[in-house]
Amino acid sequence: MRLFTNRGLGPAKELLKAALETTEAGEFGRGEELAREAARLWTRAGRRGVEGLAVSRAVLVKAVRHQGRLAEAGEELQAGLAAPGITGSGEAALRIELADALRAELRHAEALDVIGRVLAVAGTTRWRLKGRQQQALVLGELGRHRQAVEVLADLAAEARRGAQSEFALAIDSNRLAQLSYLGEHAEVDTEAPRMRAAAGTVAEPGATLVRLAGGNTLAVSLALRGRHVEAERLLRESLAESGLPGPFALTLNVNLSRALLGQGFTDAAVEAVDAARAIADGMPALSNDNRSALGLAAVNLHLALEQPAEAEQQAREALTRCADAPSHRVLELRTVLGLAKLRQGRGDSTLAGAVADWRAYFGEEHHGTVAAREALAG
Repeated sequence: MRLFTNRGLGPAKELLKAALETTEAGEFGRGEELAREAARLWTRAGRRGVEGLAVSRAVLVKAVRHQGRLAEAGEELQAGLAAPGITGSGEAALRIELADALRAELRHAEALDVIGRVLAVAGTTRWRLKGRQQQALVLGELGRHRQAVEVLADLAAEARRGAQSEFALAIDSNRLAQLSYLGEHAEVDTEAPRMRAAAGTVAEPGATLVRLAGGNTLAVSLALRGRHVEAERLLRESLAESGLPGPFALTLNVNLSRALLGQGFTDAAVEAVDAARAIADGMPALSNDNRSALGLAAVNLHLALEQPAEAEQQAREALTRCADAPSHRVLELRTVLGLAKLRQGRGDSTLAGAVADWRAYFGEEHHGTVAAREALAG
């Protein structure tokens, strides 16, 4: 009996759906297997399978790249984009992976151009939402935090109109993180608890992840304004959950180290940073955002341990993981780099420059400006 008949492409669609869900859940090895099998079935469908094959290839690219096989992922992406006849969802899915790869190479302007094409051709709401999510990530890494907030607000509203409440709540968490960077902590105080309560309206495991993401976002906001005890409590509650995905557990440990150092608990901060490093060592395709966050945590730890030379080295390495733009992360790294140099008796020009940029891009009363100014004053 022929697999594909006039009745449809059910087996290929089911495999592709499973590949998408598995890969998005972070199970990249299994996601790769499913995507390859889906691609095989869509290929056998001939012209009717062009779009499904393109989406399958996009999932395969994502799965392979997150296993650290970057050259193979690049070849698969090139082949997918070069295939004749791809349009709509297939082209959008592949170009989203291209934008993500460009972002990983710090080619943010090119990534934004690609995302523009995604939004022009996206055949379904799913890929338009994914494209705008990628757009917000790029804007945030470029330090365009206000624009990122606006994109994420629109994105969450569109997701809710489409009855995608779990996705909308995840986007809410990203928006609140950007608001924290902007120093708009009152809104975070109000919205994060609401988000955590709303997590009960979605199915597991999404409900748990949304609730923990809301707690993490609130904890970061608290720590940025010096409320370290409250931040530690939230982060330890989250870390007590079992089965957390690797990148999220890394983020929680990195943020916990900030809260601990804010209380002078250096030994406990060492444990948190070591836990984050152990997770990173097992993830060959860890994002630049995660690696620069881990680098920042290590810098702060070296400074607390009175190791300014090591702190300077870590800060310089972490900055290579960031866009050359005045983002919150970059200015934090430049601040601690300046402090590390100052403690080695090498002048205060780097730190003074960081203070000036905090003031110019975020304002005089922003938590980053205040912290950098205090560091410069000694």
